[in-house]
Amino acid sequence: MKKHFLLVSGLLAVATLTGTAWAADKATGWKNWADHAERVSAAADTGDLGAVAQACQGTTSTIISQGFQFPYWAQMLPQFCSVYKTESRKRIVTMKGWRAECKLLGSRMNSLSKAEPVAEEPRAEPLAKHMAATLQALDVRECTHKPERERG
Repeated sequence: MKKHFLLVSGLLAVATLTGTAWAADKATGWKNWADHAERVSAAADTGDLGAVAQACQGTTSTIISQGFQFPYWAQMLPQFCSVYKTESRKRIVTMKGWRAECKLLGSRMNSLSKAEPVAEEPRAEPLAKHMAATLQALDVRECTHKPERERG
């Protein structure tokens, strides 16, 4: 009986410590996400594509190396970078390509706009909503009017 009690007590202690460590990891993961999202968002606000490209380096590893799965909206950080850089470049695009890019832009914008409060990191939701607003401004600028066609 005493062995059983010690075994159960030991398991409870390990479970408590593991849960505490996981909570700390989750808080650290969210802090890393918010720090990176803050850099990306600030760079996007400047409109400097080079600064955005530099700030976006490592966004995928920020998402996948935290030891837990972020909600879908938070997983959009690398996609925000990709869509922002694509839409900010001046280029000739086909009508089919333009439609596909605008559809992708709208999809990423909608995902980020679904951000919810995060207990571990209060900056996460406002940052995601700010990034959604940035994509919305790009959507208005790039997707409201059909692209000009190159005349030959």
